[in-house]
Amino acid sequence: MKNKEYDVIVIGAGPGGSVIARRLSQYGHSVLLIEKREQIGFPVRCGEASTTLEDIESYGPIDEDCIETIIDGLFVYGPGGTTVESLKKDTGIMLNREKFDPCLAKLAEQDGVELVTNARAESVSAVIGKFREVSIVTPEGTEKIKGRMIVGADGMESLVGRMAGLKCLHNVNSTCTGVDIEVEGILTDPRYLTFWQGHDFINDGYIWSFPKVKSNVTNFGAGFLIPKSKDLSIQDITLQWLYKLFPEAKVNKITGGLISVSGNLKEYVTDRLILVGDAAHHTNPLTGGGIAAAMRAAKEGAEVIHNGLIKDDLSKNFLKNYEERCSIVFGKKHQLLLKFRKFLLGQKREDQIEFYKVIKTFVKSNFSYLALIKCPIITLKCLYRYLRSSSKI
Repeated sequence: MKNKEYDVIVIGAGPGGSVIARRLSQYGHSVLLIEKREQIGFPVRCGEASTTLEDIESYGPIDEDCIETIIDGLFVYGPGGTTVESLKKDTGIMLNREKFDPCLAKLAEQDGVELVTNARAESVSAVIGKFREVSIVTPEGTEKIKGRMIVGADGMESLVGRMAGLKCLHNVNSTCTGVDIEVEGILTDPRYLTFWQGHDFINDGYIWSFPKVKSNVTNFGAGFLIPKSKDLSIQDITLQWLYKLFPEAKVNKITGGLISVSGNLKEYVTDRLILVGDAAHHTNPLTGGGIAAAMRAAKEGAEVIHNGLIKDDLSKNFLKNYEERCSIVFGKKHQLLLKFRKFLLGQKREDQIEFYKVIKTFVKSNFSYLALIKCPIITLKCLYRYLRSSSKI
């Protein structure tokens, strides 16, 4: 590290960490960004689907090589042979995370951030005066660096929050294990993100097929709640489904990891420290996707920290503004999706089939609620079950 003190130390150079580091540097603050791995963006442990191209480019400029596919809709295979097709131009994109994550980190460096890889945060101290001290381990040894503000962007396995006394451990009942298999060629319609969900497939999660057109590979995977020890491993189950659906599939590589589907943490700030992205459980509890939410949280966090540095107030009470802003941007939506997920997964097969038929009718009508009048009895039954389920959460 070039200095012993910084305005902000960001721990973790994923999308959330790089975005918040860059924005704070653009505001004129001294920023150290550390990453425990030697190579940013590797290994990739996600399906790589994300938000719209327009949204992604707002954090740019983003290299064209980072964008694999423009997604124009969703296709879902549900229980009982029910399928749901939603065609909507520019629904999202497929990223190449091995290129995208380094691209964001490079942008941060170009705007003045000091980036150090192969650097692991071993400990974060309590507040000492106007600083917290981070013990950083590198191949050259251990250094103690002071930061007026600390940002934990260190992912699902985050230690930063726990070091600072935040309750951020993952509950087994709201944590999925996920396996992603890179398969040669495009397995499904390249316009769509394709899913299989429900009692006929994997009910407490889903199977996915995401096309990476430029690389001519497909990210095929599955994620579901952590299985009991007597069950098959998530990797075995994912491979079984791959060869059942696509018997000729040729596997390139397999990766995996944990996925939070708990909804955002109730509290992810304390004095002179905040959490961003997966570390704060900023993942969509229905899909497990977290790239877009991490970058949006980073944008909000940077503005709050900037204001706090100017006012010389980085207390927990002031940083609560960050939690409130995240709640408005995506947190309330995540809570609704959490309720929806618990409702959907808790339905019996026959009830789930009815619900998928209602969804199909709704989507085919271009999301017009008037279309639900065509099947009033089923719609009312599903609505009753949903309201009853939501009241228990």
